[in-house]
Amino acid sequence: GPFEPSLSSSLSGARTQRTTLFDRIKHSQPEVIQKVFAVKGDITMEGLGLSDEDEARLAEEVNVLFHAAATINFTEPMRVAVNMNMLGTKRVVSLAKKMRKLEALVHVSTAYANCHLPEVYEDLYPAPMDPGRLIQLTEWLDDKLLEDITPRLVEPRPNTYTYTKALAEHLLFNDGENLPIAVIRPSIVCGSWLEPFPGWVDNLFAFTGLLVGMGKGVLRSLYVRQGIKLDFIPVDVPINLMLVSAWNAATGKYKPDTVPIYCCSTGSQKPLTIEALAQYLKKSVRAYPFNTPLWYPDGSAKTSKFMHQLHVYCANIIPAYIADALFKLFGKKPIAVKLCQRMVKAIGALEYFMLRDWTFHTTKTQELWQSLSPVDRDLYHFDVSDLDWDRYIEAYQKGCKQYIMKEDLKDVPKALSYVNKMYYVHRLVQVLMMYGVYCLLSTDTATSLYSAFFNGATHLLSLAPTFVAAEEAEIS
Repeated sequence: GPFEPSLSSSLSGARTQRTTLFDRIKHSQPEVIQKVFAVKGDITMEGLGLSDEDEARLAEEVNVLFHAAATINFTEPMRVAVNMNMLGTKRVVSLAKKMRKLEALVHVSTAYANCHLPEVYEDLYPAPMDPGRLIQLTEWLDDKLLEDITPRLVEPRPNTYTYTKALAEHLLFNDGENLPIAVIRPSIVCGSWLEPFPGWVDNLFAFTGLLVGMGKGVLRSLYVRQGIKLDFIPVDVPINLMLVSAWNAATGKYKPDTVPIYCCSTGSQKPLTIEALAQYLKKSVRAYPFNTPLWYPDGSAKTSKFMHQLHVYCANIIPAYIADALFKLFGKKPIAVKLCQRMVKAIGALEYFMLRDWTFHTTKTQELWQSLSPVDRDLYHFDVSDLDWDRYIEAYQKGCKQYIMKEDLKDVPKALSYVNKMYYVHRLVQVLMMYGVYCLLSTDTATSLYSAFFNGATHLLSLAPTFVAAEEAEIS
């Protein structure tokens, strides 16, 4: 299976026993958990950091290899992204070649590997540069020089993540020639839809972080394009597709016309607009609020960058500095500004994806689905045509409350009462701020400023005929 950096057997075993993710299988088939054997490895190390004994065991026993290890940090330095996403792939392929019983190698890429194109097919697109040359650059150049040239390297892609994931696909097919390969390209992966149960999530990546930020009342504004379609995919959908693509790579029942690349997205079958998402979010956040939000969860989408930045400044940055001042006053460590800066940076990294539409074609994925028997379709459900966004977002919000915030659903009535009180505080603060602005603008100083501005504007307008006459004379 996929490796995580520095994953130890004991840690993996303990995590498997604790997490609710495996509750269902522990009750229905407890013996299956005992079959799990974790090996210590590191995707960033040569030989994947495997011991000789573990490598020999993997080479002898593994039939199917899933490669899902990667850095998904959009702002990752190029050297780190290359080491994990590209060299990590080379190392996995090298291990795969040693596996005597290998029947399938499934590589998890991303639908946004070719995000510079508005329309993306399930094909291997030309590499933006020779992968080997980029690897050499990271070996030769120092950090400062590599950082300086990174924007020019990744252009027209927005970040090192999409750039290195695109090149990793080429490394996979070049180095893994003759291996039974399948590539999965999921879009924005979110909480579970059906398996193991609705709403399961265990990290703050991508949309989950935004959802939690809005629910806590911290994230007040998002800069988006009106009418944009967001392509979210529940995590259990690509996992089921991974399993089926592995089976297909081994059996060859469905033979795609070109390379076995399967796009896993919702946009072509179940599009979700930003306006619809906003409605679903308001409904779900108010139905299952977090216990103690820092402020009333009333964030909104802005189509004006100026208004978005103004809102962030007034609702996040200024309050963060005030909070840190209070922290210092009471002898506590100031952390609000640092957290605010991290949030603003994270939102900024997502802007590229909130302002653009993509068409991801899923022809091969749908054909693979059609090749399954009714029983297999039920077991490995990856068809999103029956996805209900309203119900899904509600389950997602509940999942964030339970598994991210560690809050009990029994506390919902208390949370609702708290949020209702926060609503009145929120409105009171808005009224006080409006009154403060009114008082400021009605002072003698403000009147003088208005007068100066009006006089200056009048003077400029009076000079307009002179400018026009001079320009006409110059043209003639």
